[in-house]
Amino acid sequence: MGEPTYDFSGRRVVVTGGTRGLGLTVAHTFADAGAHVTITGTQYLTSFYDADLSRFSYFQLRLNDRDAIIETAERIKAVDILVNAAGVRLPASEAHDREFIAHAARLGLIGPFSLATRLRYRLGESRVRGGGSVINTPIVRQWFDLTHGSTASSGEYAALTQRIGTTWGRHGVRVNSLSSGVQVPRQTQLRVQIDRSSGPLLTRSRLQGAGTLEEVASVVMYLASSGAASLTGQTLELTT
Repeated sequence: MGEPTYDFSGRRVVVTGGTRGLGLTVAHTFADAGAHVTITGTQYLTSFYDADLSRFSYFQLRLNDRDAIIETAERIKAVDILVNAAGVRLPASEAHDREFIAHAARLGLIGPFSLATRLRYRLGESRVRGGGSVINTPIVRQWFDLTHGSTASSGEYAALTQRIGTTWGRHGVRVNSLSSGVQVPRQTQLRVQIDRSSGPLLTRSRLQGAGTLEEVASVVMYLASSGAASLTGQTLELTT
């Protein structure tokens, strides 16, 4: 049996953290399927990155900057799919700066869910089957490690996904997440490990060799597709 294929022609996709690693793989996968893809990164110009990003639109965005989130959300005029794949980039300065960022994230002023909230109405205007879609990759868990600690972050991550997914689903926006810890050894090998303390989970059977960047990107594609049009508020747990 061959790999699943998707047609995202005409879809408008935003991938935060799309300049490298999982975010870049996801961005290329959507572009290969015909989508118009916008990526975000922390550098001023795409030429500062090693990867060729010429096929994507690009916005500079630091998710620990509230003003930058507001500005970027205003520049995005239309979006069908938002994929959050940008991790926390903390300043290497005083401890109180980190405490301030953690506090702001807890209040919802910064971070991936802040951007999603500001794009909610545009996502709700999507005409695709199932409505707009927000997909949080395992990298987003870093924000919850920062704000809730590594022990409680998994449950809070799943619980927030369920709450927002249920609420936004009534307004035409689906929200789903992938869990859990991410390890990226050499050769860009991505491993997604089971976290038994997760909240509500949509489970799937154990797959031999699952967890590469491409395989995780394929799950993201499924969650964004019409095949998952009725799925929202779920945290999908991948097996190794």
